[in-house]
Amino acid sequence: EWNKGFATEGAKKCLEYAFNYLKLENVYSITPKINTKSEHIMKKIGLEKQYEFEHSLLPNNNRLKTCVLYKTEMK
Repeated sequence: EWNKGFATEGAKKCLEYAFNYLKLENVYSITPKINTKSEHIMKKIGLEKQYEFEHSLLPNNNRLKTCVLYKTEMK
């Protein structure tokens, strides 16, 4: 179901797993800029926007080629 917080909770668990079990120092997340709901979740779980870029594998897809990159560090 939409708008029940499942995506946010899942994303939080992924970060927890990445930092606590995989011992990663950083986690990156990418989404097409048009996907504002995913970008909102990235912000909500503490990732910070790094930059926007044109995805090299999507040069002919005007809707999806502009992407955003977010990052968080182990706390």
